[in-house]
Amino acid sequence: MEDERDARLRRMKWRATGLLLLAGVVYVAAESQRAAYPWLYWLSVTAEASMVGAIADWFAVSALFHHPLGLRFIPHTAIIPRNRVRIAKGLSTFIQTNFLTSAAVVQRIRDFRPARTLYGWLLRPQNAEAVANYVVRLTAYGLNALDDERVGNYLQQTIARRLRSADVAGAAAQLLDVLTENRRHHELLDAALRALDDVLSRPDTQAYIAAEVSKSAPLVKLLSDWLGLKLDERAALKIVEVAVKKISEVRRNEDHELRKRFDAFVAGFVARLKTDEALRERVHRLRDEALESAALARYLGGLWGEFRAWLAAEYDRSPHSLHQRITAMLEGLGRTLREDRAMQAWLDEQILKAAPALVEEHRDKIGRFIEDQIMSWQEERLVGELERHIGPDLQYIRINGTLVGGLAGLLIAALTQIAR
Repeated sequence: MEDERDARLRRMKWRATGLLLLAGVVYVAAESQRAAYPWLYWLSVTAEASMVGAIADWFAVSALFHHPLGLRFIPHTAIIPRNRVRIAKGLSTFIQTNFLTSAAVVQRIRDFRPARTLYGWLLRPQNAEAVANYVVRLTAYGLNALDDERVGNYLQQTIARRLRSADVAGAAAQLLDVLTENRRHHELLDAALRALDDVLSRPDTQAYIAAEVSKSAPLVKLLSDWLGLKLDERAALKIVEVAVKKISEVRRNEDHELRKRFDAFVAGFVARLKTDEALRERVHRLRDEALESAALARYLGGLWGEFRAWLAAEYDRSPHSLHQRITAMLEGLGRTLREDRAMQAWLDEQILKAAPALVEEHRDKIGRFIEDQIMSWQEERLVGELERHIGPDLQYIRINGTLVGGLAGLLIAALTQIAR
């Protein structure tokens, strides 16, 4: 690309310079034959004015990038290299102000329609296959990396070190805060009460309670057997009946006293996790004992080994099969997104909502990057890059200066003759 631009710049320079040389040849030829052919006067003044215009515009274009003829004492030459700092800051400010505003970026994203572009990209088989290729290669690399014992040791040590320094009690309190918000924990209580109700209604549970009653009151058991009254069974049934009745009351009444006591207990426990140093110390001691347990280490090591073995087996079945599944999954995702207008709208909304904050956060950084990048260039590189991109168009100034100068000279000469 740079070679093509350099070649185009050279061609345009030669055309502009060639036109200047042509005007010079015409001027010399016309002046030499003017005594014999008076009408060559008009051609002479036209060529003379063309040379003046061509030289003036050559000087103006060259002065943007260089010192014409290497004459550094001429003021206001090599304008771009001398004003590199101002150009860098101005370009940075211009891009930030006109291209990186939140409104401009959001409008551009809205016109881009991210969801439609995404599913269109996914539906192209070559794109899905390219992503699948990367995933398969990453999987192969990951399997080789995970097979290294050093990786396993590092991960185990890192996780253990992070857990030892973690505030488990505080994290548990925050988790319980979330779980108990808007009485969510009552769903767990209701589930527990339903399960308890089901257990108590089972005959084997009642038989177990009767046996426990008999063990706790042997005299009642002896009297019951002697009189054949089955007092133990009746006691068990009465216990179950009372329990089921109480459970039913709690389940039906959201303001039941037991629920209030349950709320108070949970709230108190959460508060203690946050402020009771003795309880926090016990929780952290349990954490440290668990991390130092050899059994836990063997268990985690076994899980790690099983995970590696599962990955290896999944990959060894057929890398091509893995590739095909990923490709099919991506294409299926694209088809689903294409058919789901609500999901498209949601995705576009989320991106448009997040864009302004990201733009404001990174706009200054992008501007400083552009400024620093320009400032880091040497003068030769800065001049070369700019001249390579806009130099060919600037040569048209020289060409137009040659032509317009010639016409202006001809017009001035004609007006002068008329005025005489």
